[in-house]
Amino acid sequence: MTTTEQTRSPGSHTGGPAAGGQGPDWRERLRTSRAGTLGVLLVTTLLVMVGAWFIQKPDAAKQGDVTAVQLQGEQAGPPPAVGAPAQDFTARTIDGRTVKLSDYAGKPVWLLFGATWCASCRAEVADVESVYQQAKAQGVEVISLYLSEDAKTVQDYTKATGLTYLHVPDPQTTVASAYRVMGVPAHFYVDRQGKIASIQVGALDRATMEKNLAAITG
Repeated sequence: MTTTEQTRSPGSHTGGPAAGGQGPDWRERLRTSRAGTLGVLLVTTLLVMVGAWFIQKPDAAKQGDVTAVQLQGEQAGPPPAVGAPAQDFTARTIDGRTVKLSDYAGKPVWLLFGATWCASCRAEVADVESVYQQAKAQGVEVISLYLSEDAKTVQDYTKATGLTYLHVPDPQTTVASAYRVMGVPAHFYVDRQGKIASIQVGALDRATMEKNLAAITG
Protein backbone atom coordinates (compact mmCIF):
# COMPACT_ATOMS: atom_id res chain seq x y z
CA MET A 1 0.00 0.00 0.00
CA THR A 2 1.43 3.41 -0.93
CA THR A 3 1.78 6.39 1.43
CA THR A 4 -0.99 8.20 -0.42
CA GLU A 5 -3.37 5.30 0.10
CA GLN A 6 -2.58 5.12 3.83
CA THR A 7 -3.36 8.79 4.50
CA ARG A 8 -6.63 8.77 2.60
CA SER A 9 -9.60 8.18 4.95
CA PRO A 10 -12.57 5.98 4.00
CA GLY A 11 -15.16 7.83 1.95
CA SER A 12 -12.89 10.87 1.46
CA HIS A 13 -12.34 10.33 -2.27
CA THR A 14 -13.83 13.00 -4.57
CA GLY A 15 -17.52 12.55 -5.32
CA GLY A 16 -17.88 9.50 -3.06
CA PRO A 17 -20.35 9.00 -0.26
CA ALA A 18 -19.56 10.00 3.33
CA ALA A 19 -18.39 7.45 5.88
CA GLY A 20 -20.91 4.81 6.76
CA GLY A 21 -22.74 5.26 3.39
CA GLN A 22 -24.58 8.43 4.57
CA GLY A 23 -25.78 11.12 2.14
CA PRO A 24 -24.36 14.64 1.56
CA ASP A 25 -23.06 16.60 4.56
CA TRP A 26 -25.25 19.23 6.28
CA ARG A 27 -24.00 22.09 4.07
CA GLU A 28 -25.09 20.35 0.90
CA ARG A 29 -28.42 19.38 2.42
CA LEU A 30 -29.00 23.02 3.43
CA ARG A 31 -28.20 24.26 -0.05
CA THR A 32 -30.55 21.69 -1.56
CA SER A 33 -33.31 22.54 0.88
CA ARG A 34 -33.13 26.27 0.14
CA ALA A 35 -33.20 25.71 -3.59
CA GLY A 36 -36.17 23.37 -3.24
CA THR A 37 -38.07 25.84 -1.07
CA LEU A 38 -37.38 28.68 -3.51
CA GLY A 39 -38.58 26.55 -6.40
CA VAL A 40 -41.82 25.68 -4.62
CA LEU A 41 -42.42 29.36 -3.79
CA LEU A 42 -41.83 30.41 -7.39
CA VAL A 43 -44.19 27.77 -8.77
CA THR A 44 -46.87 28.64 -6.18
CA THR A 45 -46.59 32.35 -7.00
CA LEU A 46 -46.92 31.64 -10.70
CA LEU A 47 -50.02 29.50 -10.18
CA VAL A 48 -51.64 32.20 -8.03
CA MET A 49 -50.93 34.84 -10.67
CA VAL A 50 -52.36 32.68 -13.47
CA GLY A 51 -55.46 31.92 -11.38
CA ALA A 52 -55.98 35.61 -10.60
CA TRP A 53 -55.69 36.45 -14.30
CA PHE A 54 -58.41 33.97 -15.25
CA ILE A 55 -60.70 35.23 -12.46
CA GLN A 56 -60.28 38.89 -13.42
CA LYS A 57 -60.31 38.36 -17.18
CA PRO A 58 -64.15 38.58 -17.61
CA ASP A 59 -64.13 42.06 -16.09
CA ALA A 60 -61.62 43.20 -18.69
CA ALA A 61 -64.00 42.91 -21.65
CA LYS A 62 -63.49 45.78 -24.07
CA GLN A 63 -65.91 48.00 -25.96
CA GLY A 64 -67.35 46.04 -28.88
CA ASP A 65 -66.48 42.59 -27.51
CA VAL A 66 -68.99 39.98 -28.66
CA THR A 67 -69.49 36.27 -27.98
CA ALA A 68 -70.95 34.07 -30.71
CA VAL A 69 -74.06 32.05 -29.80
CA GLN A 70 -75.95 29.13 -31.29
CA LEU A 71 -79.70 29.44 -31.80
CA GLN A 72 -82.19 26.63 -31.29
CA GLY A 73 -85.48 28.32 -32.06
CA GLU A 74 -87.22 28.89 -35.37
CA GLN A 75 -86.38 32.13 -37.17
CA ALA A 76 -90.01 33.14 -37.51
CA GLY A 77 -91.13 36.47 -38.94
CA PRO A 78 -89.11 39.07 -40.81
CA PRO A 79 -85.54 39.78 -39.67
CA PRO A 80 -85.13 42.92 -37.57
CA ALA A 81 -84.19 46.12 -39.38
CA VAL A 82 -83.74 49.73 -38.36
CA GLY A 83 -86.95 51.60 -39.11
CA ALA A 84 -89.06 48.43 -39.14
CA PRO A 85 -91.51 47.46 -36.37
CA ALA A 86 -89.96 45.38 -33.60
CA GLN A 87 -91.31 41.85 -33.61
CA ASP A 88 -93.71 41.16 -30.76
CA PHE A 89 -93.05 38.26 -28.42
CA THR A 90 -94.49 36.67 -25.31
CA ALA A 91 -92.26 35.29 -22.56
CA ARG A 92 -92.04 34.81 -18.80
CA THR A 93 -89.94 36.80 -16.39
CA ILE A 94 -87.80 35.18 -13.68
CA ASP A 95 -90.66 35.57 -11.21
CA GLY A 96 -93.17 33.87 -13.52
CA ARG A 97 -94.98 36.91 -14.90
CA THR A 98 -96.01 36.94 -18.54
CA VAL A 99 -94.49 39.78 -20.53
CA LYS A 100 -95.26 40.91 -24.09
CA LEU A 101 -93.35 43.56 -25.99
CA SER A 102 -96.65 45.00 -27.21
CA ASP A 103 -97.58 45.69 -23.56
CA TYR A 104 -95.04 48.52 -23.67
CA ALA A 105 -96.55 50.34 -26.65
CA GLY A 106 -95.88 54.07 -26.35
CA LYS A 107 -92.76 53.51 -24.24
CA PRO A 108 -89.13 53.44 -25.32
CA VAL A 109 -87.79 49.90 -24.88
CA TRP A 110 -84.23 48.65 -24.70
CA LEU A 111 -84.02 44.94 -25.57
CA LEU A 112 -80.77 43.44 -24.32
CA PHE A 113 -79.84 39.89 -25.34
CA GLY A 114 -77.10 38.24 -23.29
CA ALA A 115 -76.16 35.38 -20.96
CA THR A 116 -74.91 35.02 -17.41
CA TRP A 117 -71.76 33.23 -18.66
CA CYS A 118 -70.90 35.92 -21.23
CA ALA A 119 -67.86 37.97 -20.16
CA SER A 120 -68.79 41.00 -22.27
CA CYS A 121 -72.34 40.91 -20.94
CA ARG A 122 -71.16 40.87 -17.33
CA ALA A 123 -68.72 43.68 -18.03
CA GLU A 124 -71.43 46.09 -19.18
CA VAL A 125 -74.37 45.36 -16.83
CA ALA A 126 -73.27 47.86 -14.17
CA ASP A 127 -73.52 50.63 -16.77
CA VAL A 128 -76.82 49.23 -18.05
CA GLU A 129 -78.25 49.42 -14.53
CA SER A 130 -76.92 52.93 -13.92
CA VAL A 131 -78.21 54.28 -17.23
CA TYR A 132 -81.57 52.61 -16.64
CA GLN A 133 -81.90 54.26 -13.24
CA GLN A 134 -81.38 57.65 -14.87
CA ALA A 135 -83.71 57.00 -17.80
CA LYS A 136 -86.64 55.17 -16.19
CA ALA A 137 -88.27 58.46 -15.20
CA GLN A 138 -88.76 59.02 -18.94
CA GLY A 139 -90.64 55.73 -19.22
CA VAL A 140 -87.72 53.65 -20.50
CA GLU A 141 -88.07 49.90 -20.04
CA VAL A 142 -85.10 47.56 -20.19
CA ILE A 143 -85.91 43.94 -21.01
CA SER A 144 -82.92 41.65 -20.68
CA LEU A 145 -83.24 38.24 -22.35
CA TYR A 146 -80.91 35.38 -21.39
CA LEU A 147 -80.17 32.86 -24.13
CA SER A 148 -80.37 29.12 -23.32
CA GLU A 149 -80.79 29.72 -19.57
CA ASP A 150 -83.49 28.89 -17.04
CA ALA A 151 -85.18 31.09 -14.45
CA LYS A 152 -83.18 29.78 -11.46
CA THR A 153 -79.84 30.53 -13.10
CA VAL A 154 -80.94 34.04 -14.04
CA GLN A 155 -82.44 34.67 -10.59
CA ASP A 156 -79.18 33.75 -8.87
CA TYR A 157 -77.27 36.02 -11.23
CA THR A 158 -79.53 39.05 -10.79
CA LYS A 159 -79.48 38.70 -7.00
CA ALA A 160 -75.70 38.59 -6.98
CA THR A 161 -75.40 41.62 -9.27
CA GLY A 162 -78.27 43.69 -7.85
CA LEU A 163 -79.87 44.37 -11.25
CA THR A 164 -83.39 45.83 -11.09
CA TYR A 165 -84.64 45.94 -14.69
CA LEU A 166 -86.76 43.21 -16.28
CA HIS A 167 -85.13 39.78 -16.71
CA VAL A 168 -86.52 37.16 -19.10
CA PRO A 169 -85.00 33.68 -19.57
CA ASP A 170 -85.00 32.50 -23.19
CA PRO A 171 -84.19 28.80 -22.64
CA GLN A 172 -85.03 27.68 -26.20
CA THR A 173 -83.70 30.93 -27.75
CA THR A 174 -87.19 31.51 -29.15
CA VAL A 175 -87.02 35.30 -28.91
CA ALA A 176 -83.33 35.46 -29.82
CA SER A 177 -84.04 33.40 -32.95
CA ALA A 178 -86.84 35.73 -33.99
CA TYR A 179 -84.42 38.65 -33.64
CA ARG A 180 -81.63 36.73 -35.46
CA VAL A 181 -79.19 37.20 -32.58
CA MET A 182 -75.89 35.61 -33.58
CA GLY A 183 -73.72 37.13 -30.86
CA VAL A 184 -74.11 38.64 -27.40
CA PRO A 185 -74.48 41.14 -25.99
CA ALA A 186 -76.91 42.45 -28.60
CA HIS A 187 -78.85 45.71 -28.15
CA PHE A 188 -82.12 46.65 -29.86
CA TYR A 189 -83.50 50.12 -29.11
CA VAL A 190 -87.22 50.42 -29.82
CA ASP A 191 -88.88 53.85 -30.00
CA ARG A 192 -92.30 54.89 -28.70
CA GLN A 193 -93.89 53.94 -32.02
CA GLY A 194 -92.63 50.38 -31.66
CA LYS A 195 -90.01 50.73 -34.41
CA ILE A 196 -86.37 49.71 -34.12
CA ALA A 197 -84.25 52.84 -33.89
CA SER A 198 -80.87 51.12 -33.69
CA ILE A 199 -79.25 47.68 -33.48
CA GLN A 200 -75.81 47.20 -31.96
CA VAL A 201 -73.97 43.95 -31.31
CA GLY A 202 -71.15 43.84 -28.78
CA ALA A 203 -70.39 45.48 -25.45
CA LEU A 204 -71.25 49.18 -25.24
CA ASP A 205 -69.78 51.92 -23.11
CA ARG A 206 -71.94 54.18 -20.98
CA ALA A 207 -71.79 57.14 -23.39
CA THR A 208 -73.08 55.00 -26.27
CA MET A 209 -75.91 53.63 -24.14
CA GLU A 210 -76.97 57.14 -23.16
CA LYS A 211 -76.80 58.34 -26.77
CA ASN A 212 -78.97 55.44 -27.97
CA LEU A 213 -81.56 56.04 -25.27
CA ALA A 214 -81.65 59.77 -26.01
CA ALA A 215 -82.60 58.92 -29.59
CA ILE A 216 -85.73 57.02 -28.47
CA THR A 217 -86.82 59.17 -25.55
CA GLY A 218 -86.88 62.52 -27.32
